[in-house]
Amino acid sequence: MTKIRIIAAIEIGSSKVATLIGQIATDPISAETSINVVGAASVDSKGIKKGQVVDIEEAVEATISSVEAAERMAGCNLDSAYVAIGGAHIHSQNSHGVVAISDPSGEITGNDVDRVIEAASAVSLPTSREIIHVLPREFVVDGETGVKDPVGMSGVRLEVDTHIVSAASAAVKNVQKALKEVGIEITDLVFSGLASAYTAVSPTEKELGSVLVDIGGGTTEIAVIALSGIVSDTSIRTGGDELDTAIRVKIDSET
Repeated sequence: MTKIRIIAAIEIGSSKVATLIGQIATDPISAETSINVVGAASVDSKGIKKGQVVDIEEAVEATISSVEAAERMAGCNLDSAYVAIGGAHIHSQNSHGVVAISDPSGEITGNDVDRVIEAASAVSLPTSREIIHVLPREFVVDGETGVKDPVGMSGVRLEVDTHIVSAASAAVKNVQKALKEVGIEITDLVFSGLASAYTAVSPTEKELGSVLVDIGGGTTEIAVIALSGIVSDTSIRTGGDELDTAIRVKIDSET
């Protein structure tokens, strides 16, 4: 019998709060999965400015409206969701980690991969910031570069190049508080620019190298993607609202 589970995503943006509810079906024989969107809603945002919560009560009100509309469409109630986070407080940097292979036979295991990623995550950050993503770009086994998945390979030294995305702790806590008021447990926080990059950029475009620019209402997310994955990303405090205003002023001045 096909296994069905529900997954949801919420984006609390500067111009809108969007909620998507998906139904993941897994075939027990082939293990193949399919995702169908069964609920979707978007309402005008409140209490959010430049991607950050500035009024908890208004943000909660808008989020409740979006979630309830999506729940009515899907015919189910949400208790958890992936939540997109953005804004100029998002910073990124690249980091490198190195560990010795733990297995005496030299075979690399998942535990070795976890350890080397943890080593790369040990970067110095201000107490006001926290890491939300550690993204492996490529692994290096005994000097051999370009390894995507080292598990099962043999070696004595494992290295990894990672891309680390961090956010202001205060901004994260405000998003968490708003979702808690709604009654939604956050499964994970996802940088909205990263989510856009994985969704919009094809494998060929990643291989050739691409720059994705996601212009939102209050902020613009930029991600630089190469063969090894995300190499740089940032968020700036200018979005479509300012662009729209500038165009209107320009048109008015010429008429």
